[in-house]
Amino acid sequence: MKFKFFPNVQFFEAEKADPKDETGDVGKEIKDLSRHRPDLYLRVKSFLKVLSAVMDLSPFLLNEQIYKFPKEYDGLYEMRIPKQAKGGVFRIYFCMAINEISTLILLCAELKHKKEPMKLGTAFTKLKRYRELVKQGVMQ
Repeated sequence: MKFKFFPNVQFFEAEKADPKDETGDVGKEIKDLSRHRPDLYLRVKSFLKVLSAVMDLSPFLLNEQIYKFPKEYDGLYEMRIPKQAKGGVFRIYFCMAINEISTLILLCAELKHKKEPMKLGTAFTKLKRYRELVKQGVMQ
């Protein structure tokens, strides 16, 4: 899998670089995690590295490390790193790229301590915006 931060168009390589995300919040959240929760930061980075080496998300969907939201959030997914933990779970909301095979568009992220996700609405809004930009030919 390849990763792109929304709305940036450059690819992110988990094994080579730190996340640089000037216009979105995924990179910022990961960078904040590196300062405040280095243990969880390493888990996120290694999970992204593993995910970058695969072409099929099915095993991650089966073990619930990746969750596909129901129909009302059409096409929205979330990575859960780790699946459950007392200290919180890092969530990365994403969608599949429309015109690029095996590319994930990373929409937003959060360190989740509570049961209800705080950035789910933001992620869905960004998903709709991404689809609009693809229709307009601004993004792929």
